[in-house]
Amino acid sequence: MSKRPPYDELMAACSILVLERLSAADFTAAGLFPDWFAAFAPAGFSPEGGRLRPATIFPFLEYFLEDAEEFWARGVDGKMVSGFWTETAPDGADMNFEAVAYRRGNSNFLFIRRLTTGFDRLHKVFQKGRELSLAHERLFSEISKKDILLHCIIHDMSGPLTGMMGALEIAKQENLSRRGKQLVDLGLAAAKRQANLINNLLDTFREEFGPADKTLPDPAQAPDAIACGREVLATLQPSLAMHDIRGEVRLPPGVASLRVIAEKSRLERIFYNLLQNAMRFSPRLGSIGVSFQAEEDFVRIAVEDEGPGVSPDVAPQIFQKFVRGNCSGGKAGLGLFFCRITTEQWGGSIGHEPRPGGGTSFWLRLKRVR
Repeated sequence: MSKRPPYDELMAACSILVLERLSAADFTAAGLFPDWFAAFAPAGFSPEGGRLRPATIFPFLEYFLEDAEEFWARGVDGKMVSGFWTETAPDGADMNFEAVAYRRGNSNFLFIRRLTTGFDRLHKVFQKGRELSLAHERLFSEISKKDILLHCIIHDMSGPLTGMMGALEIAKQENLSRRGKQLVDLGLAAAKRQANLINNLLDTFREEFGPADKTLPDPAQAPDAIACGREVLATLQPSLAMHDIRGEVRLPPGVASLRVIAEKSRLERIFYNLLQNAMRFSPRLGSIGVSFQAEEDFVRIAVEDEGPGVSPDVAPQIFQKFVRGNCSGGKAGLGLFFCRITTEQWGGSIGHEPRPGGGTSFWLRLKRVR
């Protein structure tokens, strides 16, 4: 009995079944059988000189062998590789395979290789990647639906607000007491501010989903950050008084005005968001401070409260869309998101930090105009 070449054992150890073509569809073993082949070998098959028809054992190979016949008929040395496929063994185990049609000299071979544990792990990684990609697409679709719904709601708020402003303008012409006129003026100012906020929110959606406008505001029109802060704080005084909260502007000595690269209406919106956020979390009889610090090229603005602080779970995403703080009765989670994208569009930055005495300081740095 002739001794088998040493590479026979190597091929079998590598889980490769080597078959030599005898005629169309008929093959014979050209080496040792790998262990996995025992699960697929036909009943009564003899390893010595027995004929095999791979297409009857592996249905996937029926069409591959048709292409392989054309490849072998060319009479040119080389190889042709199939895609991988999965077969279920009689014991129910799934096995992955790959076939190679090979020609060398006048001999034609068919290699069938079982793709072992390493491939199984890689295949599972790819499958997991596909699943995560589908999950991401579903999540993105849901977020888009929420964005569209919120956009529609914000847009539809403009109609009733216009009616309210008209009614207040008419009421202003009536014979009102001095206190009544003050309240109507406050209502009108708040309604106009709300109209600006709605327009700004609509602009935010347009900027996020449309081309980004990188043009900075005109420095000649730079607003005074201190004046903006004072105006917004004055507008919120009735709400602060209702909650027994004291609001104050804190300035460094000798500073009365600080102009910054910004748009006045949006800067007021940022102040409004930060102050409302501070008021929502501040305790009764607490205080809210708006502080300003002049730096070389920037102005640092901080809104400080005496609330419970930002939860560590929320802190990393606090400036993302639809993220709310510790208070379940908060808003939709767009206020701080607006502050971030607007500040960054102006070339500034925004953040938050805990206060030494308790509470939180939300700060932003805007480019200074001298």
